[in-house]
Amino acid sequence: MTKEEFLKLLDRYLAGKCTAAERQSLDRFFATFQEDGSWQESWRLTERERIKLDIYTSLNRQIEEEQATGFSVWRRAVPMVLRVAATVVVALGLGWLAYTRFDAEPSPRYITQKTVRGQRATVTLADGSVVRLNAQSQITYPEKFTTDTREVQLTGEAFFDVHRDPEHPFIVHAQGLKTSVLGTSFNIRAEASAATVQVTVKTGSVQVEPEANDSRRLVLAPAQQATYTRADASLTRQTVALERYLAWTDDIIYLDNTPIREMVETLEKWYGVTISLEQEALGNCLISGKYKSDQLVNILEGLEFMQGITYRFVNNRTIILSGNPCNNN
Repeated sequence: MTKEEFLKLLDRYLAGKCTAAERQSLDRFFATFQEDGSWQESWRLTERERIKLDIYTSLNRQIEEEQATGFSVWRRAVPMVLRVAATVVVALGLGWLAYTRFDAEPSPRYITQKTVRGQRATVTLADGSVVRLNAQSQITYPEKFTTDTREVQLTGEAFFDVHRDPEHPFIVHAQGLKTSVLGTSFNIRAEASAATVQVTVKTGSVQVEPEANDSRRLVLAPAQQATYTRADASLTRQTVALERYLAWTDDIIYLDNTPIREMVETLEKWYGVTISLEQEALGNCLISGKYKSDQLVNILEGLEFMQGITYRFVNNRTIILSGNPCNNN
């Protein structure tokens, strides 16, 4: 069922015009996908459409409770239109006000920008803020900021240069961490598979706090970094060398006693390749250096010269590193 078909059927259901066959079709579709939820994200439902879905969900819950208790007089006696209205009042409260005002005040359209391995992108938001996305990252933002805050969602890594607007704080939600600013520049690394989220400030000040516990907030100054541990929602602060964490925004791979294993992850992300270590111990070797907008083969040649680690291409996208374990002393 397509999005258009689903929403059309949902409208008929809420208006009390669904046939028994249409109702069964709607129920089957919703039951199949409600556990996953990814279909709603890919469809990018508007706020109005989500409210309709909430009404449908609440009505279904009522019907299931009635069937479980045997109390079905309400269902037989009250027309669907009145049941919908009652459900809105009880279950959604003020959400109904937003529902009835949509024609005059449409909700903003949300845009999702993604990058894949080997790709980076620059996004300019409606307020003039500029976001630089690293490879394998994603940002979701409104086409226009229409509320008292400017809020975006991030997965992966991005550098933000935020247009100053004291009346409208800029907020980034990233893997359980909330970062709030008025106008500044900072980097956030919040990969979905990582145990931590890092916020590094270049200019201005930044406030960070766990979404689930805003009492643990920190204010960061330039050259300070907050590390949020997702498992226990802990938050720590330290002073760092900015170049190490911001070099990527100038297309520089910055290695400072970096383990080969970590370097491999960076190269895979930047160049869209797969790199394997023939000897697992090679991953512990440490390497330093800077590579600006360099070709991958040049970096591999440098690795061979400095560490004696050889490489070979299995194909255009697959590389194997081999050699003796390094002496890191």
